[in-house]
Order: sequence, then C-alpha cells, then structure tokens
Amino acid sequence: MTEVRLQIHGEPGAIAVDTLILALQRTLSVLREVDRTSRRGEGPRGQWRVGEVWNGSIGVALVPSPDVPSEVPERLLAGLGVLEERPELPAWFSELAIENVQKMGKLLHHPGVSGMGLTAVMPGGEKTEARLTPEIIEHAGQAFQGTDEALGSVAGILDVVNLRRQRAVSLYDADERHAVRCTFPEDLLEAVRQYLGSKVRATGTVTRNRVGQIASVKVESLDRVEDEGRVPSVAELTGIAPWYTGDRTAVEHQRWTRGA
Repeated sequence: MTEVRLQIHGEPGAIAVDTLILALQRTLSVLREVDRTSRRGEGPRGQWRVGEVWNGSIGVALVPSPDVPSEVPERLLAGLGVLEERPELPAWFSELAIENVQKMGKLLHHPGVSGMGLTAVMPGGEKTEARLTPEIIEHAGQAFQGTDEALGSVAGILDVVNLRRQRAVSLYDADERHAVRCTFPEDLLEAVRQYLGSKVRATGTVTRNRVGQIASVKVESLDRVEDEGRVPSVAELTGIAPWYTGDRTAVEHQRWTRGA
C-alpha cells in the first residue's frame, strides 16, 4: 500500500504535542475527503494506522487499510501540486478538504515549527513530495472565493447535508470529481432529504472562482434528474445564455475571455 508521510520541520524538543495532534487531524481529514470522493461519494471510509514515527524533525508514516482506494495518497499530493500553481479546485478535493489545507497552514505559525511537508511513498519506493507553502495556503483560500455570478444550473449527485451553520449540501459531480457547495432555503429541506444520494439539477445563482470553476450555488429550485443518458458535468454548466459560450465549456470560456 502507498503510505503518506507527514513531516513537521523544526527544532527538536520545540514542537508542541498539540501541534502534532492538530497536524495529524488535518492530514487525516483531507485524506478521508479524498477517499470519499474517490468512492464517488459513497461507501465507508477506510482507516489509517501509524506505520513509523521518527524524530529530529517530527515524522509520522500513515499506512492505509486495504479498503482505502490505492490512488488516494497520490491524489492528495496532486491536489497540493495544483494549489501550488493556481487558485483552482483540485480534482478529488471537497470544500472540507480545502478548509483543512488552510488550517494546516496555520500550524506553520506555531512555536518551533519551521515547515511542514507530505510525501506519498509507493510500494516500489517511488516518492511524490509536497511542501506546504504560502502559495498553497493562499490559493486554497481563493479557490472557493467567487468572482462572477450568474443564473444557471448544475447537475450532480446530492451528497453530504450540513445544517450546523446554514442549510448547505454538496452537489457531487462524478465526472469532474468536484463537490460544489450549495445553500438552499428552508422550503427545500424536505426535497433535499428526499433526493439525498440521487442525481439532481440545482438551479439558482451560480458563483465561479477566478479560474472559471463553479465555487457555490444559491439554490432556488431542485429537481431529480432521470437516469436516461449522462448527467451533465459541472464543467458543462450552461448559464442564463446557453448560446453565449459556443462549443466551449464554462471553464474553457472563462479562460478564453481572459486570454489564458
């Protein structure tokens, strides 16, 4: 199995136990979210055990149980690589995963910590490494920040309802591997409960981030999508003027208009 190595760089004896615990919690949260999206938002979450611990700088090797999809560690590192370059929602990363990356960044300011990194070590010894940088943290914060709003609709699988802070649900797009955050009014709560786990189309105010990806939707109506044919992906969202983008997807059109 491919293991994930978390390393906290700093002076020996200067890093607090609380910092180590928080770093492990944040890392596990991101791994579990990538695990969930790797299962198309379904199924149980696998477990991780400690395979090795070393000192100097603190290091912990996390080994997955056999039921964790083998691609999860590499998808985690690939997502961090995307965030290193630009404020884009990486494939397989949910909003919760992005939030935990941001929280990991705060640990860089803890006493005794000079840096933090993650490494995916494959069974053959090949390694993929990512060091938590200010660019990753900044881009993670911008990935869900909306810059453009328009009326439109998004289709996907209704997944993970959260009623703690406000009425919100994730709309999971299986093709793009993105979970779009949708807020909805109280009168749609029963429909959300009824359609949980089903393919739906959410219509309302769509907000896109700087690279043209859909960051969130304020839902005004929700309809079940029949299984006939393929459900349109998030990238194929059509806004209020479907003739406007021509043959380009919404993301492609955003990049084209900005000269990217």
